[in-house]
Amino acid sequence: MWNLLLVGTGGGLGAMLRYGISTMMKAWFPGYIGAGTLIVNVIGSLAIGYVLGGPHDSKSVAESIRLFFVIGVLGGLTTFSSLAYETFFIANNPGGGIAVSLGHMTANVLLGLVAVWLGAYLARPIPIA
Repeated sequence: MWNLLLVGTGGGLGAMLRYGISTMMKAWFPGYIGAGTLIVNVIGSLAIGYVLGGPHDSKSVAESIRLFFVIGVLGGLTTFSSLAYETFFIANNPGGGIAVSLGHMTANVLLGLVAVWLGAYLARPIPIA
């Protein structure tokens, strides 16, 4: 029961963050339907890279932190299903098309991968001379 509460609480928080970030991106980039998804996917990828990809690994992160933050918060925040829909929407609407939709999808995937790498890099120990 405790594990469900951790995941559910984290998921609710992640969903609220996603909504807030997406709302902000709509105001900042009104002509780009996917701006919010791109930002939350990059933030989520950076965070998961930092938490699970640094000098520690998924086995060294406390189970409660993994459940709350990785599965809950980041699961509620990141939005691959939204990415799939937006890519489809962009491809099938005026001003979009296949090339624009592929660019949108590619930006999400590549920037997400770069963000995971950057998160892991930032999590490494800093040598003290």
